[in-house]
Amino acid sequence: MWKLLHLLNIHGPTLSRQQIRAMGITCDPDTLYALVTSGAVQALPPGRTYDTADEYRLSDPATCLLQNCLIGNRRFVQNDIRVCEPSVFVVMPFSKRWSKRVYAQLLEPAITASGLRCLRGDTIDRSSNLLSNVIQAIATVGLVLVDLSAPNPNVYYELGLCDALGKERRILKQAGVDLPADLADAHYIEYGLFDLPEARPRLEAELRSWLGANDLSPVASGRQ
Repeated sequence: MWKLLHLLNIHGPTLSRQQIRAMGITCDPDTLYALVTSGAVQALPPGRTYDTADEYRLSDPATCLLQNCLIGNRRFVQNDIRVCEPSVFVVMPFSKRWSKRVYAQLLEPAITASGLRCLRGDTIDRSSNLLSNVIQAIATVGLVLVDLSAPNPNVYYELGLCDALGKERRILKQAGVDLPADLADAHYIEYGLFDLPEARPRLEAELRSWLGANDLSPVASGRQ
């Protein structure tokens, strides 16, 4: 479905059944049926059904979404991507000698004190599909904290997932650590490894500011 939506958006305004077949979309029940019956795609001429149409075009609402939002394959994200949720996913190198102390004395206390739920990146289930589980965790929290104090492929990968999903994130680093060139101008929160209590109020203030700007309480309580 996501492939056909993008093809219609890029190569439309209309595509014939033959063109769609040539592009490798051959299973109508999983694509055309679902999209036409939902109203995302229109069967042409008007009045035709998904299996009798000569051509297909995007509906106006679907066109608006595709031109303003990134539509991707849902394969790895079984639940909806959540926004403004009062929860934080911590991404950091958990095997460094300083990792446990930074998490216990800075990250976890600041997160919980600011009223947010804390989820550690190393608690993700790794017995099944790790990639799917990591993406799922990032997708369902409100904010991701990424500590780039030490080069780590998994940390960089999960930071990339945040950006690909459009997930809000905050970068942390230890004093004296240089960020990679493509992140050199990024906003970051700096802390001293041997002065964690001093950094905690600053991190907590940053998290409270995010929470205040992403208040879900009116939605959760049903108020308008």
